[in-house]
Amino acid sequence: MIFCLTTHYKRLIYMTFRLINIFTGVILLLMVACSTEKNTLINRTYHSTTAKYNGLFNANELLNQAMKSYQNNLKEDYYDILPITPLPNEEEVMGMYPAIDTAISKCTKVISNHSMPSVENLSKKKEENNRWIDENWLAIGRASYYRRDYDGAIKNFEFIRKFFAKDPANYEATLWIAKSQIEIKDYSGAQINLDILQLALEETEANKKSFNWKFWEKEKSEEGKKMTKTAKKRAKKAKKKQKEQDKEDEKAEFPESIRLEYEKTKAKLSLIKKEDEEAIKSLEEALKVAKKSADKGRIHFVLAQINSRSGSREKAKYHYTKVLKYNVPFEMNFNARINRAFMGGDDKIKKQLNKMLRDEKNAEFKDQIYYALADISLQEGKKDNGIQLLHKSAFYSTNNPRQKGKTYERLGDISFVDKNYVKAQKYYDSCSKVIPENYPNAEGIRNKALKLQDLVTAVETALYEDSVQRIAQLSPKEQEKFAENLIKKMKEEEALNKRREAEKLKELQNQALANQDQISGNKSYWNNTKTRASGYEEFRKQWGPRENEDNWRRTDKIVLVQFSPEDKNDSIPKANTKVEEKDTLSVESLLANLPFGDSAIAASNVRLLTALYDAGIIYKDQLNENKMAADQFEKVLARNVKSDFNLMSAYQLYLIYEKTDASKSEVHKNYILANYPNSDYANYLRDPDFFVKRKEREKLNEQDYITILDRYNRGLYYPVIIRADEVIDGEKENVYRSKYMLLKALAMGQLSEDKQGLIPVLEMVVAEYPGTPEETKAKEMMGIIKNGYSANIPADFSKSNLYTYKEDDEYWIVVFPGEKESKNIGLAKSNVNDFNKEFFGRNKLTTDSKIFGNDQSVIVVKTFTKEADGTTYMNKFKKTKKYLGEMQNAKVIFISKDNLKILFETKKLEEYETFYLEFY
Repeated sequence: MIFCLTTHYKRLIYMTFRLINIFTGVILLLMVACSTEKNTLINRTYHSTTAKYNGLFNANELLNQAMKSYQNNLKEDYYDILPITPLPNEEEVMGMYPAIDTAISKCTKVISNHSMPSVENLSKKKEENNRWIDENWLAIGRASYYRRDYDGAIKNFEFIRKFFAKDPANYEATLWIAKSQIEIKDYSGAQINLDILQLALEETEANKKSFNWKFWEKEKSEEGKKMTKTAKKRAKKAKKKQKEQDKEDEKAEFPESIRLEYEKTKAKLSLIKKEDEEAIKSLEEALKVAKKSADKGRIHFVLAQINSRSGSREKAKYHYTKVLKYNVPFEMNFNARINRAFMGGDDKIKKQLNKMLRDEKNAEFKDQIYYALADISLQEGKKDNGIQLLHKSAFYSTNNPRQKGKTYERLGDISFVDKNYVKAQKYYDSCSKVIPENYPNAEGIRNKALKLQDLVTAVETALYEDSVQRIAQLSPKEQEKFAENLIKKMKEEEALNKRREAEKLKELQNQALANQDQISGNKSYWNNTKTRASGYEEFRKQWGPRENEDNWRRTDKIVLVQFSPEDKNDSIPKANTKVEEKDTLSVESLLANLPFGDSAIAASNVRLLTALYDAGIIYKDQLNENKMAADQFEKVLARNVKSDFNLMSAYQLYLIYEKTDASKSEVHKNYILANYPNSDYANYLRDPDFFVKRKEREKLNEQDYITILDRYNRGLYYPVIIRADEVIDGEKENVYRSKYMLLKALAMGQLSEDKQGLIPVLEMVVAEYPGTPEETKAKEMMGIIKNGYSANIPADFSKSNLYTYKEDDEYWIVVFPGEKESKNIGLAKSNVNDFNKEFFGRNKLTTDSKIFGNDQSVIVVKTFTKEADGTTYMNKFKKTKKYLGEMQNAKVIFISKDNLKILFETKKLEEYETFYLEFY
């Protein structure tokens, strides 16, 4: 028994010592493996594993999750060609800063702690024994690219190309340099790097084709058998050296893992350079190597859009159909179906579109579906049906201004082609009011609406004045009957508009409910549209139509009455009654606008003739519609009202018919010569050089006036007055006559102390030339003569800005917290500091609090070396509630260090805000 126990304890002690030895060995092994200077299998395994799984894996997960979150929340513009790879803009990327900066920090730490040998001096380093260090460098570069720090990304990738020249990472770095260069618009540099990759790809593919396995059989020749041992050693050494040399000269193969991104980058550059054919080739190559369903679907969609833009409708239709086979977002699938219809629709596609109309989940896309159906009808030549469908598209377009604008533009184009310019203007005007700023040809549409606006005003004015004149000629009984019918029609239209608005409101509610169903996925009663509608119908069957009010079950309700103090003495209580709105639309109010009497008719005729003539000029000069213009001018003459518009209209008709109908042209020429023989138009018809000769006379008159003006400047006042009198009395048509009058008054003022003598001459200018600069000057001179000169106060130009602007200055941010935050400035400063760490951790900002004025506490954030960095900080501060809370609404200023000193000394904040607006 004693022997057994002793043996047992001996074994236990032995096992304990053995475990201690193993544990000690593992610790010693790990300690040895921690060294980055020894290139052994244990060291490489330890540091490679740590570099891959401890840093790189987590960094890639952070980047992938950030990009995935961005893409899931991305609202894409399907009216334009989609980006092949969507990237966040400057505002969107701010929300990704924490994940990106953390990824960079992790990879930087891995490189610092696990590079073999260490990276204390990169310039002296010649090799890297940790196979995952290059991947960490690549991750840092990608993170900088996503952060939109393209300069930093390029520098990072350039280092990879230089240090890992014979590694596949070299090609990946080159690709990302090209992608970064595209973003900074260095397209030539990007093309050079893509060409380098193309050459490497071709070499790799050529090597793969030419490589054949060869099995060599070792044969010893007679000569080989006779070789001495020394010769054999030399041959073996030379062979080994040659193999090492071949390995050094050997280039890395083009990695297949970056092939998809390479082809997409090529396509992106081609699209920017407007080389659609090259972009199509690259995307078709990308399809061959794409593996994910979402990638294939997006590439097919972009290919369809490019082919559609290039006019290859069948190819576009093919690619849109392909999109439907892949796992793509709902909106992409929907737009693929819609756009496919634009490429040419048959009965099958129309049936699918009508089925989509009935699907609740497409409620908010009805406008696009109706537009696609309208496009098919217009392609088939069914214009009336197409227009009806376009009106439905506009009606159901409740939350898509781009589509609504597109519909109105199409309706405007149809009307314009039909020469219904009044209706076209209204559609273009509606389009211009709803389209966003980035709408294609937005400026052109606004110009169309603006140019046609004068025509619409003229045509509608002419129609209105003609109508009221005709109604004014009716008997009082007929006028009253007409007004009653008009009121009835107006009320019917008003009721119809109200019904349409109610339908539109109902459609908006249905869309909101449908969206809620899709988002929540809740199948409960209140979140289920179909169940709720069914319940509503059952309620109506049982209870009939009931208002949403208290005591809805009761058919006979007690009428509640209210008493006011002034009702105390009344014997009968007054119930609350609804006050009916007074109907302002009455027969009397309408008939009051009719032109009764000669003066009213004359004023109406002036408006009517002006509108007709203006419409004719617009038709003729802007729209080149001579026939429509002639109709307007003929209407002017047909009114047979004495007016200057008769002469002008007859002359315009003469010009229109001069080259097309000589007989009509002669009729209008004779009309002008007979009725307006002394007019300029008559003079021109008699002498085609009339206006040329008159221009020559005006030039002589101008030279004559300059001569007289020179005499006045030389003090020869009497000759000036004599010549001025000659022009005033004898040359009524001289265009400088008003100027001669002023010159005469000035000359008289130089010769006489009594300035009252100038008054009659100045009054003549005012009376004969109203609305001219000479009239203004004459009134000014009369005012001086009657009232004297005003006080002459010199202007002070000595004031200068308190603050100064310097480039490359050091900038600070100053936050002025509200009253609530100022009471606990320490907490406010801590919140700002937390905000800085999360969103601007790489900037190494410091936060401090100071006293501004007597008792106002402010928070100062420093230091920014670029204006752009400060502006980015302010924008993010104003849009972020995390950490900041209500302080995001506080006043924030961006100020240089020198100006901050002046601000704290002078307390002149308003002056600085004015200075900031001027210079920043």
